Amino acid sequence: MPDQVAAVLEEAQRQAAAYGIEPRSPLFGASETWRQLPEQPNEQSVLSDCASEPETDIGNGRRFLIRYGSRVLHVARVGWHGFDGTRWKEDEDGSVVRPLAQSTAELISAEAALLTATEEEEKTLEAGRNARLERKRLGAPRKDWDAEKLGRLMELEEIIDAADEARKSANARKSSRHRHAKSSAGSSKLDNMMKEALPHVARMVGDLNKDIYAFNCRSGTLRFVRMEHEESDPQDPVYEWQARLDVHNPVDLISKSGEAEYRPGAAAPVFDAFLKEVQPDPEIRGFLQRFAGYCLLGLTVEQCLVFFYGAGSNGKSTFVDLLCSMFGDFAVTLSIDSFAGDTRRGGNEATPDLARLPGARLVAASEPEMGVKLKDALIKTLTGGEKIAVRRLHQDFFEVVPQFKILLSGNHKPRIDDTSDGIWRRVYLVPWEVQISKDRIDRDLPKKLRAEADGVFAWLVRGTLDYLNYGLRPPESVLTATREYREESDPIGAFLRNACIVTGKEDDETSPGDLHLGYANWAAREGAAEFKSSTFSRKLPDYTRLTWRSPEGAMKRFWKAKSGTTIYRGIKVKDEFVRPPGRDPGPSPEAYGYEG
Repeated sequence: MPDQVAAVLEEAQRQAAAYGIEPRSPLFGASETWRQLPEQPNEQSVLSDCASEPETDIGNGRRFLIRYGSRVLHVARVGWHGFDGTRWKEDEDGSVVRPLAQSTAELISAEAALLTATEEEEKTLEAGRNARLERKRLGAPRKDWDAEKLGRLMELEEIIDAADEARKSANARKSSRHRHAKSSAGSSKLDNMMKEALPHVARMVGDLNKDIYAFNCRSGTLRFVRMEHEESDPQDPVYEWQARLDVHNPVDLISKSGEAEYRPGAAAPVFDAFLKEVQPDPEIRGFLQRFAGYCLLGLTVEQCLVFFYGAGSNGKSTFVDLLCSMFGDFAVTLSIDSFAGDTRRGGNEATPDLARLPGARLVAASEPEMGVKLKDALIKTLTGGEKIAVRRLHQDFFEVVPQFKILLSGNHKPRIDDTSDGIWRRVYLVPWEVQISKDRIDRDLPKKLRAEADGVFAWLVRGTLDYLNYGLRPPESVLTATREYREESDPIGAFLRNACIVTGKEDDETSPGDLHLGYANWAAREGAAEFKSSTFSRKLPDYTRLTWRSPEGAMKRFWKAKSGTTIYRGIKVKDEFVRPPGRDPGPSPEAYGYEG
């Protein structure tokens, strides 16, 4: 601390002692978090600025801003945030911002030392000092003094009295500031200070984490930027995505941070060996890397949900847990009940689980129970990229623009009742088929993987660049597993896609009975669920609202019509499924001499 500032504070403490006030040094007046921040303002200039503020709640609010305004934010419907040198962290327990207000109040007393006489008062005081000297030279009045000398003595007394009043006025301001300091340390005054400061540091939820190509990590802010390739032709430039590491900056308004440093060359041999063992298919490993890298971004253009499926002891939970630990604040783990089950929220109910999602890049949930139903409409909303309204308990709604990707995992596939492409085009099922025997399970593996955090993070960043430059590219094995999942969830839809021809033509008509017969034949061959004729006929009209790919590749519909009896037009059953299963078609007409 500069000697000049230390002297001012020492004088302030001396003056304050008479008022029962013990002001603290600014180095110890704030929270531990604040003390660790770089570039604290010069205390002498700060003290001078604070001293010029009025002794009001508004003045105290400005004092708070002068000292700490660049390190605090208030986010509407969320609360106070403090910048910890890496990110804007929500002050959930009040342990960061409130102590800064307390420090501001306790340092008000130090301002008294700067409340010197005004320029006019200083002139009056100087005149008083000179008057005292002159009066001393004159000595006590004598009987032989003439009127001029006596008049001069009276003038000097008036000047001295004015100087005494000026001194009293200056001292009164110091005393008033000490009293104001003591008053400002009360709880209600601290509340008022923060209330008056709030409008000047107010932000909306949407103001935070707006850069969808930025990801905070321990060593800085990682930015993905599109740059011209260094070897490209200036006449025909070629661009590619690259990763750039910037210093942490509060201006970026990032409120999250990952838990690794970015070192591009960092290795992760244990992680590499683990992933090769649990996912021996290199195409699936590549997809996992691209998807995980895509999750680093705030992009939601893929509008996808990924489901890791497989029996236990296959590494999927270890992989998900590792991802979440790498993502740090950017990852949110929710109960599967947020995405599946039969419970429905009312329009005005609080959504405390979803209120945790602003700024998140990865949302994980696991272990759906057998037969549990996925909340199709919610999934479409959350993956669609449109704003969603969320609400914390006992608070108002606010809107969130999703930046997160949903990753579910479990031993059972959740039931998806929605038969439309609107939900199924969003789903990728990744099979985890390798099972680790009990004698080969390494209980310390999670710890070993976290020890390679920087190497795993470098792997993630390579996945991000692969995705940005070449796309998500799901492998055929994932697409096949997803198709099978869809057919299991929607056997009638699978029948219409695989055993029927939807032409959309008026002349192509099929009765409900023939369609059910075709379904029975197809289900017998594929091992799909069987439906009674009545159940099949009740479900079938729902599929007339969907479009189906015709032999020409165009999307067509079929429809229900009346022609004496119910008929479906625009659809035919493929020939191989028109006869009852196992029935011998008998000899052809030509065998009896008939011509077709």
